[in-house]
Amino acid sequence: MVAAGQPSYEEFTAEVEAAQAAKVRIDAFAKEQADGVHFCPRCGRFSVKDRLHTNALSRYVDVYICDECGMDEAIRAMADEPLPLREWAVAKGRPEGGSKA
Repeated sequence: MVAAGQPSYEEFTAEVEAAQAAKVRIDAFAKEQADGVHFCPRCGRFSVKDRLHTNALSRYVDVYICDECGMDEAIRAMADEPLPLREWAVAKGRPEGGSKA
């Protein structure tokens, strides 16, 4: 029996697996990013500056994100409502190329 508002075991397992898969994709992207891939892995826009250390460093994974996403992460962190990794553009397998996620 599942309590009201609580996911079933299958739903919970699927969520955990999706989060783990997203983390793997983001970690792989972080290695590519050092070689010159400059789209933001979070929103997918080509807004990451060439000098990586001048961008925001994500609070949740070791990867640089654009300044706008860095600000969004800060605001979400204060509200304790982070954007799930599975919602990041790179975890979905694509850069957006211009539209904000």
